[in-house]
Amino acid sequence: MIDHWGRNEWPAGREVYFWYLTFQDPALAKLVERCHNYLKPDGIDFVPLDGLHITILRIGNQDEIAEEDIQAIADDAKARLSDIESFELTVGPLAGSRGAVRFTVSPWTELFQLHQTLGESTRKVLPELPIASTQRFRPHLGIGYSNRQQEADSFIEQVASLRNTTPVTVQVDAVKLVRLRREPHAYRWEDVATLALKT
Repeated sequence: MIDHWGRNEWPAGREVYFWYLTFQDPALAKLVERCHNYLKPDGIDFVPLDGLHITILRIGNQDEIAEEDIQAIADDAKARLSDIESFELTVGPLAGSRGAVRFTVSPWTELFQLHQTLGESTRKVLPELPIASTQRFRPHLGIGYSNRQQEADSFIEQVASLRNTTPVTVQVDAVKLVRLRREPHAYRWEDVATLALKT
């Protein structure tokens, strides 16, 4: 496994705008806590329960985007999202990547719709930004980050032991525009806008 924190440059003090889904669901928190308690903490930084999220789309660095442009993006997205129905999302089973332990989430249909819609709002206001293609979007919910280069064998064994853990269903009824920062071995953010989906 790779060191998640070393995979890209993130200078001290940098803040980045993202579109996020965040969760305060008790059943999800219980599931994550159960996995945290089972996984060995050596070599992994656990995502705190109040830091659970699904990254939808990166917008760009805070110091390169004017506040009025961020407000314009949020306003455009608010109008577009008012026609998109809230939906349920299944979180689980547990899986992994080269830099993290994370839950599979499904279905992807509504998540792809959100990615495309929020990308359209972002491009409308800032067409020069290098916004990621929806075709490359691979949604997931991370619960721990590898904090060094290390062999994956033990993580594969631990995750395999948790694969049969019953997934949980969460409700997605809003999207957040956040200003993200990277603290030592954790991501933290400030909410810039919370945009409701159609209910």
